[in-house]
Amino acid sequence: MTEDRKERKKIERNPFVYYTGSRKAMVDEAVVNMIIKDSQPFSVVEDVGFRELMHLMDPNYILPSRKALKAMVDIKYQEAKEKAREQVQKAVAGSLTSDMWTSINMDAYLAVTCHFIDDEDQLCTTLLGVQHFPKAHTAENLAAGHVQLMEEWGIRDKVKCLVTDGASNMNACVRQLNVRHAICIAHTINLIVRKSFDDVEGLNELRQKCRRLVTLFRTSTTAKERLVQVQEHMGRQPYKMIIEVDMRWISTFLMLQRLYELREPVGAALASLKTDITPLTAAEYDSVNNTLSVLAPFHQATVEVSAEKRVSSSKVIPLMKMLHHAITNKMHTMNASTIARQLGDNLVRRLRDHMSSLESAGELWRLLDDTINSSGSSSSVVADAVIEVDRYLAETNISRDEDPLVYWHGHKAMDQLDAKDVEQTRKRAHTRINVERVIGCMRTKFNIK
Repeated sequence: MTEDRKERKKIERNPFVYYTGSRKAMVDEAVVNMIIKDSQPFSVVEDVGFRELMHLMDPNYILPSRKALKAMVDIKYQEAKEKAREQVQKAVAGSLTSDMWTSINMDAYLAVTCHFIDDEDQLCTTLLGVQHFPKAHTAENLAAGHVQLMEEWGIRDKVKCLVTDGASNMNACVRQLNVRHAICIAHTINLIVRKSFDDVEGLNELRQKCRRLVTLFRTSTTAKERLVQVQEHMGRQPYKMIIEVDMRWISTFLMLQRLYELREPVGAALASLKTDITPLTAAEYDSVNNTLSVLAPFHQATVEVSAEKRVSSSKVIPLMKMLHHAITNKMHTMNASTIARQLGDNLVRRLRDHMSSLESAGELWRLLDDTINSSGSSSSVVADAVIEVDRYLAETNISRDEDPLVYWHGHKAMDQLDAKDVEQTRKRAHTRINVERVIGCMRTKFNIK
């Protein structure tokens, strides 16, 4: 047996050898990190080019086998998971986001993430698992899957809210788990816009025509190359066309936006091609532009709520109200018979319906009022809260793109509610007065409906 094979056998028997601190251990760990960060297959250590590269870098280095490499990655995974579990368990409370996903091979998976605030008032996110889910997608099975993950991570009693889509089985699952339920706002916006699309017949015809045109420049090599040539001839940066995905309205927005931006190169390229696909007319391009104008606030809102490192639940109602306000204002300048106006009317109606359910669902405002009324006659809590509200309102507002958790962290000395306590407020509403009573006082003082 050669020295190389002896070394491989040694590593396979004891993969922990790569933690010994030697140069080989350092290179082994670098290879493991490359596999993890770049999602490389374990077979990369058998690729001729990679082996030649490693030999050139260090002729004395012996690459681990696939089996040994897999064992090393498993060790890394267990270490990272244990570190993440310790961090999650330190949290006072947290919320989960959950979704089902089905692969192209029709294999179903349940993905669950946990969101919490750490000791430094930083918003943290941990992936609890992406599990193969071969069972029927019933509420009972989904609830059992969530419970299994929560118990595995030791946070069964710390989860206060579960964010899901609005599917009926997910709604029933949350009821069984007996936690607060929040519908994903990005998913809600997606449904509002998609359903509004479906109610405008002329828009669907326009989308189909745009899609046929875009498909030509995405599937035909000749058409694609001609579009690039025309853009370069016009002194433009060459861009490719974007095709829409049926389930994502924002892909329709991006498709129409790119087509409108490239309307001149597309027209010139199409004139030189032998095709039966007709270009859009000037009136149709006007309809596309007006439609984009109506949809632009929804695009901005989707980007806003999709930020990974920003708290977003407090933005939901203001965001929906501002969307309603923005679209209503745009309607005043549009002819009632236009496609964009019909789309805007549908969006306004659906936004109004959703806001009504948002503000009436749950007992948030009723809970705040009851808290105020039950305590106002027997203590000075309300007066103290008013003073705190006045002090808060006297401060300069932070920018909308700033992190409110940074504000919490920098104002701890002002005897305000700690950021971690905010997580626990729902659980300790009967003992914590700040949030409920401060918000209640603000609602009364400014007649918030």
